[in-house]
Parts: sequence; structure tokens; C-alpha cells
Amino acid sequence: MSTYRVYYKAYYRELSEFAHTDVQARNELSALRKFFKERRSELREADLLDGAELPDTASLDVNGEYRWWEGDWLQVYRGIEKVDAVSCPLCEGKGEVGGAVATEFRERLLSVAS
Repeated sequence: MSTYRVYYKAYYRELSEFAHTDVQARNELSALRKFFKERRSELREADLLDGAELPDTASLDVNGEYRWWEGDWLQVYRGIEKVDAVSCPLCEGKGEVGGAVATEFRERLLSVAS
């Protein structure tokens, strides 16, 4: 499994903000499907489904244009990319490091502990 980062932008009146969500999946399309399934689940839990209009996961395309509502915020899909980043093991997840750096750090910790 790889990590994919799904980018989207939120708009509310004159405000806007960029956001992203990391998803573990086998490929980009699977990651995008998983992202929208999770969004749909979160919207139901938050009781924000009114007007949510999320795309059908069966007809998704990683190069498609998708817009959906979360409450008063219009969300616009901006793209997806494979990332080799994980939460930093030194700062307890406050930052990101490359997967190779994290693996090396963990191996060093294990060798010191042995």
C-alpha cells in the first residue's frame, strides 16, 4: 500500500482555504474512491448530508472535476499525488519526513534498544 495525498480547496463566501487528506491505497483511483467514501461517511455522521452531492465512487476519474458541499462550504477537488511522507517519529507527528528517513530512524532506535 502507498500513501496518496488528495488535494481540495474549500470556499465560503470570500474565504477560501487549501486542504489535503492522506489516504492509504494501492493506486490513485483506489485512493480517490476511498477518500470520497470517507467524506460521505463523515458527512452522515455530522448530519451535513443536505446538499452534499458527493460524486458516485464507481464513476470517478483522477483527472475529473468534482465539487461538493459540506455545510456552507463548497469543496473543489484539485488533484492527487503519491507521497513518500510520514509523520515525523522525532516530533511525534507534528511534521513530516520522507518514508526512507523514518525507516532509517526506526532501525537505529531498534538497534540501540537491542
